[in-house]
Amino acid sequence: MAKGKKKRKLKKPYRILRGIYMVIVVIAALIVLGYAVYKIAIPEPEMSPDPAGSSSAVQASTPGMEDGAHQRKEQTYTFLLAVPDQESGNADGIMVVTYDVPNQKVGLLSIPRDTLVMKKNPKINSSMKAGIDNLEEVVSDLVGFPIDYYITLDLDAFIEIVDAVGGVDFDVPVEMYYDDPAQDLHIHYQPGMQHLNGQQAMEVCRFRHNADGTGYPLGDVQRAETAQKMMLTIAKKVMSVDSLVNINEFVGIVERNIETDLKGTDIAWFAAKALGLNLSTGVSSDTLPGDGNVTYRGTSYCYELYPEDSLELINKLVNPYTSALTLEDVNIFQAP
Repeated sequence: MAKGKKKRKLKKPYRILRGIYMVIVVIAALIVLGYAVYKIAIPEPEMSPDPAGSSSAVQASTPGMEDGAHQRKEQTYTFLLAVPDQESGNADGIMVVTYDVPNQKVGLLSIPRDTLVMKKNPKINSSMKAGIDNLEEVVSDLVGFPIDYYITLDLDAFIEIVDAVGGVDFDVPVEMYYDDPAQDLHIHYQPGMQHLNGQQAMEVCRFRHNADGTGYPLGDVQRAETAQKMMLTIAKKVMSVDSLVNINEFVGIVERNIETDLKGTDIAWFAAKALGLNLSTGVSSDTLPGDGNVTYRGTSYCYELYPEDSLELINKLVNPYTSALTLEDVNIFQAP
C-alpha cells in the first residue's frame, strides 16, 4: 500500500449529510477537479521546430508493482473513495476504483457500509472513526490488494456540481414517496425519465423506501445501483460541457469539498489520461453481494458478503494484478 505520501488537504469542515448517494459526488468531483487542474496547470505544449524542445507528459510511478505472488499491471491504479459523516464518524459511502490507464478501463466496486468485518465494531463503515488511513487498510485487507490513493468528499459539492452543468436527465427507477419533516426531506417522484436539478438529484439518490415500506425490492443493493447510474450520468454531463466556461466555479466547488493524498501533478496526469476515457463503454460498476440481515456479537443488520460471488466481482472489476485473486488473498469475513 502506498504510504508516506504528503497529504493534500483541500476540504473545509464537513456538514452532516447521509446516504449512499455520497459516492456519486466523489467520482463527479474527481473528474471535474482533474479536468480543471489539467487545463490550468498543464497547458498544451507549444509547437517547436526542434522535437527535443517539446514537453512530455508527467510520468507517475505505479506503487506496489510487486506484491507477494502477484504482479501489478503496468499503470493500473487503485483508489478508495469515501465520504465520512461528521456526526457519527462513520463512512457513509465506500467505493474501490481501479483505473487501467493503457486500456482506458475503470472498474467501480461499491462496498455496502454495513459490510461485516472482523473488528470490534463489525460494520466496515465504523473503520472510518480511526481515520481514512485505517479505513484504507481495512478495505485493502478485504479486497486483497493495496490502495494507492484515497479521496474523501463533503456532500455540499453534489448539488453545486449538478446545478453548474444545468441539471441532468435521469430515469427514476421506482415510485418515490417519502417525507421526513425533521430533516426537511420531501421526496416525491414517479418512475420514468425526467430532468433533475441538484436538489432533486440528491433526493432521488437519498431515497431508501416509501412511507409504507415499499420501494426497492432488494433494498440498499438497488439503491447503490441507482447511485452508480446517477454517478455516470453526472460524469457524462460534466465531460460534455463544451468549453467549461465556468471552470473557476468547478474548481471552487471541488477545492472546498475534497481531501486527498493525490498531489497536484498526480491529478493532472490522471486528468490528461482520463480525457480519452469513454464513459459509456470504458466504465463498469457493481456492488458486493451479500446478506444484510446477519447479527454478529449483538450487532444487527450486518451485511455478510457472499465469498465466491464477491471474489468474482473483485477480479472482474478492480483486481490490479496480472493474475486472478483467490479466496486466500481476500479477507471476506463470515460470522461463525
